[in-house]
Amino acid sequence: MKKIGIFCGSDISFPFSLIDYINSKQSDVIAELVKVGIQKLEDKTNFDLIFDRVSRDVPMYQSILKTMVLSDVIVINNPFLKCFEDYFFQLSIAKELGFNVPETALIPTKQHPMGTTSDTFKNLIYPLNWSELFDYIGFPMYLRLNMIGTENFTYKVFNPLEFFSAYDISGSKQLVVQKVYDFSSFYRAFVIGKKYVKIFNYDSNKPLVSRYGNESKVLNPSHKREIENLAFKLCNLLNLDFTTVDFGVFEDKIFVVNFYNPAPKIDSVIFSDDDYKWFVFTTGDYLISLVENPKEYIQKSPWFNLFKKF
Repeated sequence: MKKIGIFCGSDISFPFSLIDYINSKQSDVIAELVKVGIQKLEDKTNFDLIFDRVSRDVPMYQSILKTMVLSDVIVINNPFLKCFEDYFFQLSIAKELGFNVPETALIPTKQHPMGTTSDTFKNLIYPLNWSELFDYIGFPMYLRLNMIGTENFTYKVFNPLEFFSAYDISGSKQLVVQKVYDFSSFYRAFVIGKKYVKIFNYDSNKPLVSRYGNESKVLNPSHKREIENLAFKLCNLLNLDFTTVDFGVFEDKIFVVNFYNPAPKIDSVIFSDDDYKWFVFTTGDYLISLVENPKEYIQKSPWFNLFKKF
């Protein structure tokens, strides 16, 4: 019997619907929540695959999942890809791959990070050339956290005075500065298994239950094809098995805004019945296919090969 384990956090319905769906298939695959306590180096798991929706918030879970990979457990998404939560690095990769991305700059923290002093920053140019930054990005601009995650610190500023007011209250938070584009449309593509995609109109300024619109009514067919192709290309190149990719359209050019979101909110109160079923059925079938035929997935994964025992 093959076993799929689910790591979940504040999810209300999705993980449990997923477990019920997988177990209803009456196959040689069962699913259940993972339970962990004090973890010892020699501890092993009896799960063949772990579907992770919470480790980005719990460092202990991150460590456990990484060690599971050493024992040939498939973890979705690969826990070593957490480096993509570095937003500046994420956009640098997208730009290097030829995607359109907003102009973005990394700036030093306003205050010294914990455990550092002025002596730590011998490599930092001082004073900083703020005029060069303002000329490169242009107003209005965003100040936002460099780390993609649950914490929110985003300010839209229209002049240097507003910029420094926001910067002054950022403390030791690592920020990026980003050009503001007046996107005519904004989309979120959910990509599962690097080959299944569902696209929604997305408005992050609305309440969670109202953020997703029906893409079939307003999505330009040429944009739909391009968004699908870009999303598939990113996920296949970077080995992302479950994520969302955010796209903005400006003057008929499609920009990648964020591609690493391994635990997007999915709930029956957020999506229509048909869309919610698509998430449950598509994810469940994909996870089952992996545990039934793990060899091909493991052979293609650079991480499994990296840790192969000699």
